[in-house]
Amino acid sequence: MDERYERGRARFLEVHDEKALRAVEGLGDLGRHIVSFVYGDLYTQPALTDRDRELGAVVALTALGRSSQLPQHLRAALQAGLTEAELREAIMLTASIAGFPPAMNATATLKSVLAEQQRDVGD
Repeated sequence: MDERYERGRARFLEVHDEKALRAVEGLGDLGRHIVSFVYGDLYTQPALTDRDRELGAVVALTALGRSSQLPQHLRAALQAGLTEAELREAIMLTASIAGFPPAMNATATLKSVLAEQQRDVGD
């Protein structure tokens, strides 16, 4: 593995979990490019914090209706310090630009992620 990929893999694990990494690595060459470029290059830049990056990811995924990636980024956003209220407000703001249907889906996904976290805390 090259240095860029290794750097990306380490950074990925700081933001997400092993399960998410396995899913991305399971994509073969595409996953390798995602880890190298997104996490090896973009997520190691100094201008934005993880909180900023995850807020941007949640808003973009909401606007684009990318519900399969949204749960992982909502988890990462909460881990990076965003609150439930901040995420709800960001989703509402996105609705004003991207429409209500994707915001409704994102709100349901956030509710599911929060319930999952509550179950995990109770275990």
